Amino acid sequence: MRIRSSFNSEEIPAFPELKVELVDPLSHKSIEIRPKIDTGFAGSVLVGLDDYSILGLQLHEDPEKGVIGRLASGATISLRMSQAILKVSADESINCNIYTTPLLTRPLIGRQLLNSWRVVLDGPRNTLDIET
Repeated sequence: MRIRSSFNSEEIPAFPELKVELVDPLSHKSIEIRPKIDTGFAGSVLVGLDDYSILGLQLHEDPEKGVIGRLASGATISLRMSQAILKVSADESINCNIYTTPLLTRPLIGRQLLNSWRVVLDGPRNTLDIET
């Protein structure tokens, strides 16, 4: 499946993002998010604490599976983790780990998912193409 998205120009320079739906696997409650494509994040999806709480993902956490993250500055932070469904299109859903931290300002999609897709960033055209 091929998905095309435009870069977001809210920041300079513009950045690639992908409109997706995040779904709680038990309640089926969902929200739309627009995570940045971030090759610096090793995990799957990182969302802010508000989005994580709206879906009730804190109810499904395994406290023993907490993760320690390392920021670009070298500082370490604790990340909470739960499971959710990421719908990248009407036909494509992925069960994956969802991480959160109160320090996050925008959701991120990281290498754990990006490495399973063919990703093409076309800067001059401000487009992101993904083949799943």
